[in-house]
Amino acid sequence: MARNHIRKHIDDHAEQAVLRLQKLCRQPSVSAQGVGLRECAELVRGLMVELGLHAELVSLKEGPPVVYGELRSQSSKRTLVFYNHYDVQPPDPLELWESDPWAAEIREGRVYARGAADNKANIVSRLAAIEAFLKTRGDLPCNIKFVVEGEEETGSPHFAEYIHQERSRLKGEGAIWEFGGLDYGDIPAVTLGLKGMLYVEFCVKTLAKDSHSARAAIVENPAWRLLRALGTLRDERGRVAIEGWYDDVRGFTPEELKALEKEPLQEEQLKSDLGISQFLAGMSGLELKKALAGNPTANIAGFYSGYIGEGHKTVLPAYAKAKMDFRLVPDQDPEALASLLRNHLKQRGFGDIQLAIQSENPAARTPLNSEIARIACDTAHEVFGAEPIVHVSSAGSGPMHLFTHTLKLPTVAIGCNHPYSNTHAPNENQRIDALISGTKWIAAVMERFGGKA
Repeated sequence: MARNHIRKHIDDHAEQAVLRLQKLCRQPSVSAQGVGLRECAELVRGLMVELGLHAELVSLKEGPPVVYGELRSQSSKRTLVFYNHYDVQPPDPLELWESDPWAAEIREGRVYARGAADNKANIVSRLAAIEAFLKTRGDLPCNIKFVVEGEEETGSPHFAEYIHQERSRLKGEGAIWEFGGLDYGDIPAVTLGLKGMLYVEFCVKTLAKDSHSARAAIVENPAWRLLRALGTLRDERGRVAIEGWYDDVRGFTPEELKALEKEPLQEEQLKSDLGISQFLAGMSGLELKKALAGNPTANIAGFYSGYIGEGHKTVLPAYAKAKMDFRLVPDQDPEALASLLRNHLKQRGFGDIQLAIQSENPAARTPLNSEIARIACDTAHEVFGAEPIVHVSSAGSGPMHLFTHTLKLPTVAIGCNHPYSNTHAPNENQRIDALISGTKWIAAVMERFGGKA
């Protein structure tokens, strides 16, 4: 009966949750451009204060503030920590949006806005779950702490500073990460970890300034030099070709392999969505799932040199730049790998290439048999009436290791997202029904976690 009161409150106040989401989405907060970050942080803090949480902005030496919020339970000593982020990706290309990316327009049961799904809906969902307990019971089933940063979309370069600065008040017994929700077929999904990240900018400069391309007969072109260097980093099957790169890679446990075998992957649907006829190296089945969850990658995110405008211009560029993201798996050390990368280039005659490490995060993975993972799975079945999909690891990255390793918080990712939310792309959207069902899931986790169920 008590659970029904909570769910009824969530249903009855769905419109209020949507209005909160629209309010957050109408405040631009693009970390890559430094746009609107403090303003959005203030909005998030304000939403917490409205519900009775103690909330504050924590300033860092550099970067936007972190929003910290907490509310204690009168009936439980256990603490659940929520990680979220209020920053979003740039909305470009604007011409592909069907509505203003900051208007938060509602169409066919979805809120369309940059940041609607990633990650503002999950902030709203967690607050709505808290409100449901406070309004129906006057108390929370467990202590709650919020950590909401403003640089996740740019690699969280200052989040480690925050964690080390504030770690004494971030203690708890478990944590919920920022994303998650429904997979294909509206099946709930629980994600146990994230890959790590080493993000590197490469720069080659061979001339003092751009020159006439007639001189290409006698002067090294930096673009060709950088292309040759990048070509040594990865083989045709996608394996990183740097010596020692795989030395510390942790394999899957028997339990994780079983979870991977059970995990449904809509291969044909994914190919269709991506517009491809086959996956890298012809992978399929378990091999494909193991690659997504547990293979390191070396990806060229961007390359720039010379003239790429309309028409033609015969120029010999002075420099070439590239950016690469290396996805890492558990037990790989980003600092050690950066050293391997430098040595690899130097040994092949590319020691002149300048490297700038722009962000680095180790991987994180919470055991399948941890309490928080079991609670997430059990409550998914309770709320959705379906056995959840367990993702051993997301193929994406984030600073989860600061929770699992530094704070010793077992952490899983669940939420209110859905597969066609267009995150990081034009027409990003959040399904309203998924927002509400995800809120019920968070409420169920809170109750079970606090020992009230």
